[in-house]
Amino acid sequence: MAWEDAPRNVGVTRRASDSTPGKGLGPRWAAAIAGFGAARRLRPARMSPESRIAQLRALAEPQSSIPIAFPLMTAAFACSFAAEVDWWRLAAWTSLMTAIHLIAYFNAIKFLSSDIDPADAERWSRRFETQSLAFGIAFSSTLYLFWVPGDVVYQTYLIAGVTVALAPVTLVTIAYFPVLYRTVIPIGIAVAIRFAIYGDLFHFMAMIVLGLFMTLLVHLASVVNDAMLRAINLQTDKNALIEQLFRAKRESDVARARAEEANRAKSSFLANMSHELRTPLNAIIGFSEVMASEIFGGHAKPIYKEYSNDINRSGQHLLGLINDILDLSRIEAGRFEIVEEEVDIVHLAHDCQRLLEIRAQAQRVTVLEDFQTDLPILTADARAMRQTWINLLTNAIKFSPPNTTVTMIARLDPSGDLRFGVHDRGPGIAESEIDKVMEAFAQGAAGIAQPGKGSGLGLSIVKGLLAIHGGSFELKSTLGEGTQAEAVFPAARLRRPTVQERRVSA
Repeated sequence: MAWEDAPRNVGVTRRASDSTPGKGLGPRWAAAIAGFGAARRLRPARMSPESRIAQLRALAEPQSSIPIAFPLMTAAFACSFAAEVDWWRLAAWTSLMTAIHLIAYFNAIKFLSSDIDPADAERWSRRFETQSLAFGIAFSSTLYLFWVPGDVVYQTYLIAGVTVALAPVTLVTIAYFPVLYRTVIPIGIAVAIRFAIYGDLFHFMAMIVLGLFMTLLVHLASVVNDAMLRAINLQTDKNALIEQLFRAKRESDVARARAEEANRAKSSFLANMSHELRTPLNAIIGFSEVMASEIFGGHAKPIYKEYSNDINRSGQHLLGLINDILDLSRIEAGRFEIVEEEVDIVHLAHDCQRLLEIRAQAQRVTVLEDFQTDLPILTADARAMRQTWINLLTNAIKFSPPNTTVTMIARLDPSGDLRFGVHDRGPGIAESEIDKVMEAFAQGAAGIAQPGKGSGLGLSIVKGLLAIHGGSFELKSTLGEGTQAEAVFPAARLRRPTVQERRVSA
């Protein structure tokens, strides 16, 4: 809701100096008179159609809650004049008031039970205003239809009854000021005319009191109405915001579903491409080995042998990268099948260390072991655990400076979980990059600074393999002090080895 559409006087702080100059009245009385004078235009403050409908709904709710009480009250009020007023006047007035009330009641029921379009707000406003004006005129007509000349008791009773009715009428119509004005003003005018007809000072002063009373009534109603309008506008704004949030959520859900579908299609495609990608690569690698070893005769040019070795190395690198992508894709697609068996994690560590010993020596990195004795047997997929060791150890050797150490660890936590992994003395990873390096194809600053040292899939594969087993992957690092990459398996996957198994392993 724009600020210029806010209800009159809402959010505005009045000062003592804001009172009308020259009137000698306080700001509150000046505001009350100005509010009462605004009845001449009888139109509500500018607001959105949605807020107008909410305002009319607040008006219709009390009108729909008194289907029987009001006709009974009007009938009882009319009967109290049966001794002095013609029966046909009483019957006509009671029938008219009952008809107007029933029209208002069914109109309110229809409005509350319908899904009103904002474009129809003005039409419904006029309908409520018309019936309220009819009610005000019909009710004030009692001062003439039921008037008993010369009987002060009946006259006083009639004027008092009509005047007292201003309070409940104001309560019912306070939600919508155009309706309140059209109901209250005819009644006030009718009472004022009756006072003026007397022509004496007493009734003249009573007319002044009536004017002040109606001014105060309108002022108080204006205060309450402004509060209601603020609440309605806030509720409308909240509903609009909720609708926007729901719309944004629906759009987000659709976009997420499309992204997930695209990701599944990608993963499924890559998982099904194993044979198509590996077969030609194996042929390239095999034929390049034949050409490099010159099985069928020497090359006419020695440079061809070097080219064959380059082709072989490139093919091996590409095959390793494709294998990593396919493994990651199968993990993401939920198609990575594991064969659980009992695994000696230390024995696997020794095998992986021997496989990578040449690479470690080439980079002048020393691989150390720090294994707790008498570790339990792990129930897991042996191939996946071997790949976990190789990926972690390869990463550590790859980024370790020359003449440093890499330590392979395996131990039991106090909680009974098995923890194994690799600690290095490399450049380390910034804390802000730890989550990033565990994403597929992502590398930290060290990897970016040394292009060609990896594809950024190793840790993602390790994380996925551990998740399949119900384990977790922990990566701790400090810049300049190295990195600790550890796999954690719950105690439920562990079994203590028997005495005979310990002797065999020894």
